[in-house]
Amino acid sequence: MTATYTQVAEHAGWLDLTDWGLIRTIGADRRRFLQGQTTNDLRPLVEGTGVYTAFCTPTGQLLSDGYVLEAEGGYLLVLPAETWGDISARLSEAIILDDVTLMPLQEGLGLLSLQGGAVDEVLEELGLTPPPEAPLAHHTQIWQAAELRLIRNDRTGFGGVDVCVPYEVMEEFQTALIATECLRIDDALAEVLRYEAGVPQVGVDTTERTLAAELGEPFVRTHISYTKGCYVGQEVLMRIHARGHTNRTWVPMRIEGERLPQRGAALHAPDRPDAGWLTGAVHSPALEGAILAWGFVRNEYAPAGSVLQVHSEPSAQAVVLAAAPRPAKQLLHI
Repeated sequence: MTATYTQVAEHAGWLDLTDWGLIRTIGADRRRFLQGQTTNDLRPLVEGTGVYTAFCTPTGQLLSDGYVLEAEGGYLLVLPAETWGDISARLSEAIILDDVTLMPLQEGLGLLSLQGGAVDEVLEELGLTPPPEAPLAHHTQIWQAAELRLIRNDRTGFGGVDVCVPYEVMEEFQTALIATECLRIDDALAEVLRYEAGVPQVGVDTTERTLAAELGEPFVRTHISYTKGCYVGQEVLMRIHARGHTNRTWVPMRIEGERLPQRGAALHAPDRPDAGWLTGAVHSPALEGAILAWGFVRNEYAPAGSVLQVHSEPSAQAVVLAAAPRPAKQLLHI
């Protein structure tokens, strides 16, 4: 049995992210080292806090999103399933004379993400204290003789908490969640929730050519620092920042029609056949069942109210929206 949209909105559901990467980073040079690899600034971090970040190529293309927590005299790096292997290898290769050690933790720990309107109540029912409200605020707590880490992380716009769970109690913890009527969120519902919240997924909504800054102002605001100093990709991202914009932006659109357009479908404007393309579309309860799509459009068509034609659906028009129907407090993908 899996969660429904209404159950998540009014109660809670959980995402199985046990294939995500968890990497502990320790050593005297850990901050200087990671500062040179990630797009966001780690200097303000103190115990119990975290920051969203990204990893880029030297020319500014996005390789991965993720987040970094300050925890027990080191950093905990949390990376999506699709990218953690490559990012881990890249970080390992970058360590030369640095006093840095990378410790993969996913063999012993798995990540679940509780999402929904009553997540805190579910945690309290299990005898757990929810973390503070600030994004990525976190703490550890003992549950069934095992140490869990609870991390404030809204992935859906309904609110949420990521939980690092030792595999020795993983099955027991999932059973306890189900007993509170907090059910697993399947892949189809997860995609609806992340699109409604405006959360891009690397490798699905991006390609190897996507610049990090093209994902729009909410992503830039939460993931990129322009004041921290040198890091991989900084020169290009600073040049874009100084210029004031990219050539295209990832935007939400409402599509008139009943059939979901294909991922990659071209978008046309009356004066330009290559106005953009779609990266995905879902039937959106937040739009009363209408089709919500996201895609990259040239900046002249990015303002809200712009109307484009979906090439694969001659009768379907895409109207650019001002924002995601239900913005998450962060933009780290499901």
